[in-house]
Amino acid sequence: MDNALHPRIGGPAGRHTLRAGFWFNPLVTVVLATLAIFIPLFLRHVPCLQTEATNAINSYIRVCYSDIQTTFVSQGLGQGTSPLGTDQLLFAPLIAVIILLTRKVASGIFDAPITRSADLQAQLDSSIVFFALTAVGLYVCFLVASLAMTRLGRGAAKGRASWDGVLLAASPIVFAAGLISWDLVPIALMLLGLAQFARGRLLEAGIVVGIAACAGTMPIAVALAVVLACGLRSGWRAATKFGAATVVTFFLVHLPLLLDNFDRVYAFYHQEINKQVGYGSLWYLASLLGLDIREAGSLGFALLMIFLGVFIAWLYVTKKRPRVGSLIAVIVFATAVLGPAYPPQTALWLIVALILSRPYRRELIALTVTEVGYYLAIWGWLGGALTTNQSGPYLLYWLAILLRSGVQLWILVGSIRDIATPSRDLLRTPDVPDPIGGALNDSERLAPLGEPMTAGSVTR
Repeated sequence: MDNALHPRIGGPAGRHTLRAGFWFNPLVTVVLATLAIFIPLFLRHVPCLQTEATNAINSYIRVCYSDIQTTFVSQGLGQGTSPLGTDQLLFAPLIAVIILLTRKVASGIFDAPITRSADLQAQLDSSIVFFALTAVGLYVCFLVASLAMTRLGRGAAKGRASWDGVLLAASPIVFAAGLISWDLVPIALMLLGLAQFARGRLLEAGIVVGIAACAGTMPIAVALAVVLACGLRSGWRAATKFGAATVVTFFLVHLPLLLDNFDRVYAFYHQEINKQVGYGSLWYLASLLGLDIREAGSLGFALLMIFLGVFIAWLYVTKKRPRVGSLIAVIVFATAVLGPAYPPQTALWLIVALILSRPYRRELIALTVTEVGYYLAIWGWLGGALTTNQSGPYLLYWLAILLRSGVQLWILVGSIRDIATPSRDLLRTPDVPDPIGGALNDSERLAPLGEPMTAGSVTR
């Protein structure tokens, strides 16, 4: 096939071809790939948008469910209800602000009929405009995230854009789960923060990651990984500088809400920690097998804290100097495996963590296949096609959970092994110990030939 296609596209490149110019620029490829993924993604969701009050849409059967319209209608956002909620936060603070601004644009510029007296049909009409505007915003976030990844991948530390950005821009996982919820917002902010970190800007990185943590809880795990890397490789000053910037930013964004109603903010994060068992988790699979575990959310969080405590103690005692990407993968994948529920959009965080830690063919294929497979299985389960109630092949859903969790554990173990044995970590090189390391790399590069090596110049 290769030889048959070559004449049609100009033939294979010669030995002396200069691989430079417009079409050899990763940034161009990233932009084109994001469009190639997101436009079909948007069009795939159009049939699942309910446009008539009397004609409900089964989005599970059509495999294009999204929280965006469902939340807009069910939470009364089309009738002017505040996305910040009354007794409890409905969304992370930054997402609530984004929803509020999107709704203002929908009503103020596009004349969406958002009023307190709006009936169901008027709310559906408004939700169509809201969904379209949200999709545009999420595409911008996807583009920003993919471009930021070009500054974090292999080769980026040498000042050139990395082709690893294409791994995110062209990921089938984004095509599957990109419009389920608002997760692309914190992902974009988190990667922007890491891009600042890779340039040695600890303060700016902490501020941006702190803002990302106000849009979702997973950036908190990323912030922990970065603080840990700073502490192990550069000492408490770097860890404090980044960590303090993150915490202060997070607190300042929440401050108006805390002053208005502390209990509302507390209840939101308390619920995040103590979630009930939900679809897709190993805890949920155990309940299907007849093993009901009380307070599985609290138990899972406790197990995660124990794992992280042991892991951090091991890193400190053995004087390991792990890459930032490896630490991010360990914490993010452990959080996903032990979580009480597994929304399909969690896969977006996992593909990002994988690209930062182990962007290798086997891992990428395995994660993509199992996550997309689970994405298909969960809608079959919720739609009734894979449940015992309809005599469906319910074992397929169970198998999808097991395979997905198995791959996640495999990647988690691989990342830990990279930390334990740096010589097997293919992303480490003598001159760039960590593509994301930024200032952390300064004391770990090998000395140039002919110059004496200092005690801190050898990567451990």
